[in-house]
Amino acid sequence: MSFDELVPPAPDLAATVTDDRYRLTHAAQIGTVLRDLGGQRCLLNVRTRDGRQFVTTILRVDPAGRTFVLDWYRDAAACEALLASDESAVSGLLRGVPVSFSIGTPAATRIDGHPAFVASFPAQLHYLQRRRHFRARTLVTRGYCCEIRLPDAVPFLLDIADLSLSGVGLRSRTVTSAHLPVGTTVAKCLLDFREMGRLELGLQVVGHWLVGGTDAAVHHFGCAFLAPHGRLENRLQQMVFAIEAAYRNGRNGAGETAGA
Repeated sequence: MSFDELVPPAPDLAATVTDDRYRLTHAAQIGTVLRDLGGQRCLLNVRTRDGRQFVTTILRVDPAGRTFVLDWYRDAAACEALLASDESAVSGLLRGVPVSFSIGTPAATRIDGHPAFVASFPAQLHYLQRRRHFRARTLVTRGYCCEIRLPDAVPFLLDIADLSLSGVGLRSRTVTSAHLPVGTTVAKCLLDFREMGRLELGLQVVGHWLVGGTDAAVHHFGCAFLAPHGRLENRLQQMVFAIEAAYRNGRNGAGETAGA
């Protein structure tokens, strides 16, 4: 399998995205997304209730029977865990847009002589189809970072990969979804943009995936801001414009590497 695409791990079962604007409940809509995931050979991460994870793809979708088939996995223990799990979380990216859903216990089957899993359509599927605001990417050489403090935990320091009026993308090689599971709310964090200044605001982790291959994986956290007030929105807008200008100048001039 290729890791040229972003591969999001499955979210915690109790921490999936709950925004009704992105929730699909009609079987026809769910089937369309599942067919697209299969047709694009999108990598999906599956997490069983006991926490075991593996990556797979959708091989076939049956809209009439409301079932779909997932590829088998080479780790026998992971396959047994999935077949024994009454609920497993699945997530992936479809054309760069996060998709997440949960499935019940699948059954073992065979496709073209090879083992596979067959599962029923999920009751609902979250597909974040729209971006609310323009996202400015950063240059890693700028050293922009975000400090997150959680109760009874050592502060986390993550790199800022991108910024918009509605949220921020954070990256780390050491901070994982176990430290910041999807759904985590941070009442106040510190965004440090070095020479451009600092911002303090609240955020919620709404997505998590891996960037790059398994040997050099970087954890990416998509975070939404918690209702910034008017003055802070103006400051954010200034930051977005300044970061985008720096990114373009860096790409056209010194050839610095983008953080996203």
